[in-house]
Amino acid sequence: MPDKPPVTLHDVVNEAHLGLSPIVPGNPGAVITGAHTSDIHNPAEWLEPNSILLTTGLRFVNAEREQLLALKLVDELREARVAAVFFGVGVYFDHVPAQLVAACKQANFPLYTVAKDVPFYRVENFINQSQVAPDAYVQKRALWLSNDLMQSISAADPIKSLIARLATACRGTAVLYDESGNIVESSGDGPTHLMWKEIRHGKNDSDAIEIGRWAAMARPTVLKGVAYTLAVASMNHRVLNDLGDLLLETTQRLLAAIQGIAQFSDTRARHESMQLLTMLQDGVPVAREFRHWERMRAFRFTPYEPIRAIVAANQGDESLDPAFPELLQRRAETSGLGLLLAENGRTPESPPGFHAVVSDSPALDPWLELVDGSVFVGLSEPYTDLVSTPEAFREADAAAGIARRQVQAAGRSERGLSAGIVRLDEVDPATWLLARRLSSKDRGKLQAFVKAIDVDVELKETLIRYLADGFDVARVAGDLFVHPNTVRYRLKKVESLIGGPLSNARVVTNLYLAYHNDIAALGPA
Repeated sequence: MPDKPPVTLHDVVNEAHLGLSPIVPGNPGAVITGAHTSDIHNPAEWLEPNSILLTTGLRFVNAEREQLLALKLVDELREARVAAVFFGVGVYFDHVPAQLVAACKQANFPLYTVAKDVPFYRVENFINQSQVAPDAYVQKRALWLSNDLMQSISAADPIKSLIARLATACRGTAVLYDESGNIVESSGDGPTHLMWKEIRHGKNDSDAIEIGRWAAMARPTVLKGVAYTLAVASMNHRVLNDLGDLLLETTQRLLAAIQGIAQFSDTRARHESMQLLTMLQDGVPVAREFRHWERMRAFRFTPYEPIRAIVAANQGDESLDPAFPELLQRRAETSGLGLLLAENGRTPESPPGFHAVVSDSPALDPWLELVDGSVFVGLSEPYTDLVSTPEAFREADAAAGIARRQVQAAGRSERGLSAGIVRLDEVDPATWLLARRLSSKDRGKLQAFVKAIDVDVELKETLIRYLADGFDVARVAGDLFVHPNTVRYRLKKVESLIGGPLSNARVVTNLYLAYHNDIAALGPA
C-alpha cells in the first residue's frame, strides 16, 4: 500500500461536514495525529503531541470569571504540543467563553468552534480513521457525504437544498443546467458560464475539466423526460479526484428520488383536488362550508374570496391531450392561481373536456390564454359562497354552449370570434336567454320566422351584416363590396318577405334572436 499524505490542520478545518469555524486560526500545514474528547480539568497529560482536544467547556461552567483557569489550560496544552482546541457550542455555551478566547489569542493558540449539530465522533473519526485505514476512511467519508445529501429530500425545496449541499460537499460550486444551458439551480461562486461552455463542447463525461484554478466535473441526467446537466467545480482538485464521481452519482439518484416523491405527491394532490371538486358540484351544506374552504387553502384558495366555475369541452370528439391538464395544473401552481380540476371524457356519457373551480384573481386571464382555441370554455359569474357551486356549474355549462355556438358560427363567416371563451357575467340578456337549452319547438319557431330569407344567401348575408353593423347601410355596402343602393334593395326585399319594416322593434327583435349566433360571430357593432 503506498504511503498516504499526512492529515493537516487545513484538511480538517476545510472538511465542510465537520462544521468548524476559526476563532484563532492555526498553521494550516500543521500535521494532526489524532483527536480526543475530554472535559477533565487536566487533559494535556492524556493527549499525544499534534492531536486535537475536543471539549464542550464543562470546566468553565459557573467559572466564567476565573481568568486563570483558561490561561492554565492553554499553557498546559502548549507544553504538551497539542495542535488546537475544538470547542463544541450549543451544549453548555452558545459561544466560546470569553476568558478562553482571550487566553488563546494571548498565546496565539489555535481555537475553532464545532457547529452544534456536528457530533464530536464525526471529527474524531475523520482524523483518527484517516491515520490508519485510508480505504475504510474514504468509504466512511463517502457515507457521511451521501447521508448529508439525503437530508435535502425533506426540505421545502429539495432540489435547491440538494444543490446547496452538493456545493458544500465539494467545497465549491454545484449547478443544474437545462438542455439550453440555462441555470435551473446553483450554489457557490464558481465559473458557471465557463463550465457550460466546456460542457457544450462535449466535455460532459466524468473526467475533470480544468478551468483556470478550478476543476469541474459534469454528468447528464434526465428528469420527467427532459435532459439536464449536473456539474460541480472546486479549487480543491483533490476533492473532485477522490469524491467527484461519488457526489455526482449520488446526486443523480437523489434527483430521481425527488422526482418520484414529487410525482407521488402530485398524484395525491390531484386526487384530493378531484374529490373536493366532486363534493362542491354535488352541493355543500352551509354548516360545512367553512371546513371545505379550509381544505381548499392547500390549492391556493383564500376563503370567501371570489371564485368561478368552469366547464370546458374539446372542440373535437377525441380526448384531451394528457399533457394539457398537466400544463394547466403546473401553470396554476407557478402563478398562484387557486384551482380544482377534473378531466372529463373517461366514459361515453361524458364529453371530452374538464370541469374546474378557479379563483377569480389577476392570474386567471394569463391561465386562460393556455386554452388557445383548443376547447370551448364557459365561466360562471364570480361567487363567494360554496353552496352556490352547483348553480355556478349550470351557468358555466350554459356559457360553454354559447362559446361553442359562437365558434361554430365564426367558422361559417370570413371574420369573427375564435377564442372560444365566454364569461357569463359579460353575456347580454338575449344571449343568456338563448343559452337556456331551447326546446326543438322553440328553435323551430325562430327558424320558421326567417325561413323565407334563408333560401336566398345574398339576402341572409346582407341582413345579418345590417343587424351586426348597427343598421349602417354604408358600412354594410363596404363590407360586402356592393353599392349602398344594392343593400337598400335587398333590405326592402327582406321587409316584404317577413311582412314588416326593419324599423319595427318587434321585427328586429325576432330577427336578432333568429340570427343571434351569426351576428355574434361577426363581432361587436
